[in-house]
Amino acid sequence: MRVVATAGHVDHGKSSLVLALTGTDPDRFPEEKARGLTIDLGFAFTNLPSGEVVGFVDVPGHVKFVKNMLAGVGAIDVALLVVAANEGWMPQTEEHVRILELLDVQHGAIALTKAGLVDDDTLELAHLDLDDHIAGTALERWPIIVVDSVSGAGVDALRGALETVLGAAPPPRDRGRPRLWVDRVFSARGAGTVVTGTLVGGAFAIDDDVVVEPGTQRARVRGIESHHDRLTKAAPGSRVALNLAGVDHHAIARGHAVVGAGRWATVDVVDVALRIISGETIARRSTLDVHVGSGQHRATVRVLDPEARFARVRFDVSLPLAVGDRFVLRSSARQTTIGGAEVLDLAPARRIAAAVARLGLPLGARLLAAKPWLRVADIEMLAGTSAEEAGALVDAMLGHGDAVRAGDWVVTNAELERVVVGTLELVDTHHREHPAEAGLEVAEVARRLQVDRGQLRAALAEHEQLVVSRDIVAMSGHRGAAHQEDGRRLLDALAASPFAPPAPAEVDVDQEVAKALVRDGAAVELDGVLFATSALDRARDMVAGAVRDRGTLTIAEIRDLLGSTRKYVMPLVNRLDAEGVTRRRGDLRIPGPRA
Repeated sequence: MRVVATAGHVDHGKSSLVLALTGTDPDRFPEEKARGLTIDLGFAFTNLPSGEVVGFVDVPGHVKFVKNMLAGVGAIDVALLVVAANEGWMPQTEEHVRILELLDVQHGAIALTKAGLVDDDTLELAHLDLDDHIAGTALERWPIIVVDSVSGAGVDALRGALETVLGAAPPPRDRGRPRLWVDRVFSARGAGTVVTGTLVGGAFAIDDDVVVEPGTQRARVRGIESHHDRLTKAAPGSRVALNLAGVDHHAIARGHAVVGAGRWATVDVVDVALRIISGETIARRSTLDVHVGSGQHRATVRVLDPEARFARVRFDVSLPLAVGDRFVLRSSARQTTIGGAEVLDLAPARRIAAAVARLGLPLGARLLAAKPWLRVADIEMLAGTSAEEAGALVDAMLGHGDAVRAGDWVVTNAELERVVVGTLELVDTHHREHPAEAGLEVAEVARRLQVDRGQLRAALAEHEQLVVSRDIVAMSGHRGAAHQEDGRRLLDALAASPFAPPAPAEVDVDQEVAKALVRDGAAVELDGVLFATSALDRARDMVAGAVRDRGTLTIAEIRDLLGSTRKYVMPLVNRLDAEGVTRRRGDLRIPGPRA
């Protein structure tokens, strides 16, 4: 299915034309039928000559209901502009066309309606006037079909034109990131919560886990319907009704979005490219109605540069947005459309100068300017792309030579150099001031360089001068405490009496050296007693073998086995209990799972 939204001035025959095309009256409410005036969105379906199903979203044309009109066109990429031959171009025609341009709707058709009410000369003049108004816009490429909905003249020609337009328009893309902006919500007897909208970005299937935003309400897709057919899966580009389990219909409203769980960034501040309508102005700081998808939100808009090319938009709620999303900006005081915006950055820089500098960059460079450490897994959400497109974007970033791949990240060359040089300086200074120590802890280096530990490890993974081992960063040629004179002397003393080791002070060695040996892994401290690591390994082998052979051991038997005293044996036995080599049963030790 493809979806087409109507547009045009009030009483120019949009609903009558949809009725003529589909056989369904899109006006759903008695008040609409009584007044002959569309107030809210209407929906209808038909089959084109090829058999392709097209769904129509019929929008109101009255100036009082622009909010509802915007809710209907926020997720479509093909439009049907309706202009009455007896009235021609009117104020809401103009505003609706400007809205379509701001939303970058490039494909559509124009119906010159009510042809039966005018003579040939008037019809020709209306056609010429229409040509003048659309000259220089994307609409000048759209076919113009003369139609009379009452007699049916031109309706078949319009169907054919729509088929041609839809065939030329790019097909809806499945990026694996579904989003449905809700335009209706209700509770169906026996089913519960049902929402409707135009599905874009990906597919939804039965039992999919979804999130309703704003509010991060988790739900499950219980049922799917499209064009009155029950489906197991709905493709992007379709008009869809989703039956949701796990969320109450009172908690959802028009303007909410149903998105695939874990597939969208939810933000309340974005930087955008502005497009102000000719003749309109925007204040440096203003509060506007910002129309996103099917919703209207109050937002503060701060212009970032003197030319009003860029702005920062701060919403009153967090929304699932992507780079490339388009908004319409309206003044609530004047009830007029003043411009539009395209999302450029989901993670705005704090400094305005930095924000403006990067907003003019291509997408890949812009993402890296925002995040010098760019996690590859996050690119889909940040760029609003599919996995395949994200991979191509990474290749482009690396191909320009300004960034490299480091583990799970793409990192700029400048940032990588900063981290590596900073680490070299920190570690070299530490080695000179504390030669007996193995090096600096990874966590400490990461904290001082303001990166996370994973990023630091990735930066140093293939560096020739720096090594990371046991959460310690050191120069590759550095020899730690075990190779220093005091360290060797203490280790020799520990090895000479492995199960009754002397204290460091008895060997005239500073406690700092002992701590360094523990960090190096050459020694281990158990309940305040320092043992050589090799002594713990020997004790483990000896006790494990004995407890397997005998079935049980007392502390006295372990003492005799090791040739030691209870003072030294208890710390060793406690460690073996913790490791699962032995297990305590009363006063005995029995084989543990790792015996």
